[in-house]
Order: sequence, then structure tokens, then C-alpha cells
Amino acid sequence: MKTALAENQLTERVAPPATFSVKKILVALDLSPYSEATARYALEIAKTLGASLVLVHVFEPIQMNEFTTEEGFRVLDHDRQVMEQALTDLTKTLQETYPACTEKFIVGEPAEEVALAARALDADLIITASHHPSFLGQLFGLDQAPKILRHAPCPVLIYHDKKEG
Repeated sequence: MKTALAENQLTERVAPPATFSVKKILVALDLSPYSEATARYALEIAKTLGASLVLVHVFEPIQMNEFTTEEGFRVLDHDRQVMEQALTDLTKTLQETYPACTEKFIVGEPAEEVALAARALDADLIITASHHPSFLGQLFGLDQAPKILRHAPCPVLIYHDKKEG
């Protein structure tokens, strides 16, 4: 049986700080079919808190070596351009209802670059998604959400769409 004193102590330990403020939200997107739902979820949070929103995609190129052909470089560049345009299109769509939305396209290792971007932008919150990858995806560590969580300089909210899975 809990006493009133024990309940008060628990409440005091888990209460958010009085200066809780979220002014900038970084949304880490993989630009999969689920990314729009993640971005819209983040948008609603940003609206509620009056925060700005920065959509971030980190393009992770395949490793090149001395045997990579010119065609291989063209394909990689095309893939990068397609992803960059997808991020721009999503940003423009969200800006129609929430102008305080910008984008940042980065090339590199996703979890590390998201953490660096969050630091550089002085983000108060990172929102990303977890897609419950297949067994092989889990084996090879393809889900970036747990990695982002480990590297993040601020709180991370991991979104999961109820319709997914």
C-alpha cells in the first residue's frame, strides 16, 4: 500500500522541469512511404507547441571503390537527386499549412549526422520513426531509430504509425 508521502516523492521525481520548452523540432526521415505520416505527426506537435520544424534526411551512399564505374557514379548521383527532391516536395507540402517548416539534406551516416544536425540547429526534440524491420533488417541494424536515440543530444520521440505493420 502506497502512502501519500511515497506518491508525492514519486511525482516530484518524474515531474518535468518548470522550464520545459520545445522551440525547434528536428524530424529525421528516411523518405520511405511512412515518412509523410511521421512528418505530419511532428507537424501537429510543432503546431501545438509553437515550435519550428526542420525535416532532415541523411542520404547514406553505398561505399565506392576503385572498381566503381562511371555508370555507378551516375546512378548514385541520380538516387541522391531523387531523395533530395522528395524531401523538398514533402517540405513544400507541409509549408502549405505550417510555414515554420524547413529542410536539411545531408550526406553521411544517418544516426551520427542526425545527432550533429540536432546540435548545430540547437534542436529541443528529435522525432523519427521505427518501421519494425524484418529479421535481416534487425540483424544488419537497418532501423536507425535506436541508433539516433544513442547519439542524440536532446530527447527523442519515436513515432510508430498504427496502420504500419
